[in-house]
Amino acid sequence: MATNQAPPGAEKWVPSHPADLGELKQAAAQCEGCQLHVDATQTVFGRGAPDARVVFVGEQPGDVEDQQGLPFVGPAGRVLRDAVEEAGIEVPWVYITNAVT
Repeated sequence: MATNQAPPGAEKWVPSHPADLGELKQAAAQCEGCQLHVDATQTVFGRGAPDARVVFVGEQPGDVEDQQGLPFVGPAGRVLRDAVEEAGIEVPWVYITNAVT
C-alpha cells in the first residue's frame, strides 16, 4: 500500500559549508527534494552578478525556462527586461532567479 509521503526537502543537497554560487548550482542540479525534478529537463538556476545590487525573484520556472535552463527567458522575462531597462537599472547590477517551494 503506497503512502503519500512529502518529498525530503532540499537540505540533503545543500552544502553544509558556506558555498559560492557555483557550488550551489551544482547542488541544485542533483536535488530531488521536491517534485520539480520529476518533469523538469534541467535545473534553472539564477544568473547575473553574484554581488548584484538588485535581485529579482520570480515564481517557479515555466516551460521556456526549463527548455533553455535560464530564468526569465519566456514572456515574463521580456516584461522584466523591458521594466529593468525603463527603470534605468544597469544589467551588471541585477541577479535574477526563481523561487521554488
